[in-house]
Amino acid sequence: MLTNNKIKLIKSLKLKKNRESHGLFVAEGDKLVQEFMDSDFVLESIYTSNSKGYPEAVKVSEKELARISNLKTANSVLALFRIPDSSLQLEELNNKVTIVLDNIKDPGNLGTIIRIADWFSIETIICSKETVDVFNPKVIQSTMGSLARVRIYYEDLPSILNEFSVPLYGAVLDGKSIYKRTKLTEAAVVFGNESTGISAEIFNLVNHKITIPRFGGAESLNVAVSAGIICSELIGKPD
Repeated sequence: MLTNNKIKLIKSLKLKKNRESHGLFVAEGDKLVQEFMDSDFVLESIYTSNSKGYPEAVKVSEKELARISNLKTANSVLALFRIPDSSLQLEELNNKVTIVLDNIKDPGNLGTIIRIADWFSIETIICSKETVDVFNPKVIQSTMGSLARVRIYYEDLPSILNEFSVPLYGAVLDGKSIYKRTKLTEAAVVFGNESTGISAEIFNLVNHKITIPRFGGAESLNVAVSAGIICSELIGKPD
């Protein structure tokens, strides 16, 4: 049964402070919910207007599902999952490529970058504490399930980057062309804020500044587009 208290709880999870206090986030839609259920994420509860496929689910009406949905048009299933409690271990970064995000604000950009990481088998993304919350419903939906396979950490970037033993690359406008770089096998690549780029404090820590050469008149590229191009060229290229 979907009680009024449960409805209030689910709706309250739109806010970061409530997600943190309850340790829960919302996922909606068959594909997304199934991706999380097949991963290490812990299912708290599940609600569906479709009796097939989810024997553990609470059966609700389409009207009830619409009340608790974050979407304009509700899917047939909504689930609550536990926010994992994990801490970054720097040895995780050895012999791998890691993405670092400095103050990314747009939920769609973060979700897309997580999907890009999943596509190129990048296991870890490290975010500044100012970056949009990964458990924001808009981020969750835009990951299309890739969050189930990519670990996300929020850290004080200046402190943690000073401890890195892997080369640190920064995506900037005036760096060395990515087409003149060899394939990366062990590195961390920093992408900056949508408007202001990489902050000065982080910029000073970057060992290698890289750029996507510009041939036209556009002032800049969307950060998620840049991440896709750079990952394709420096990670996905043949040996």
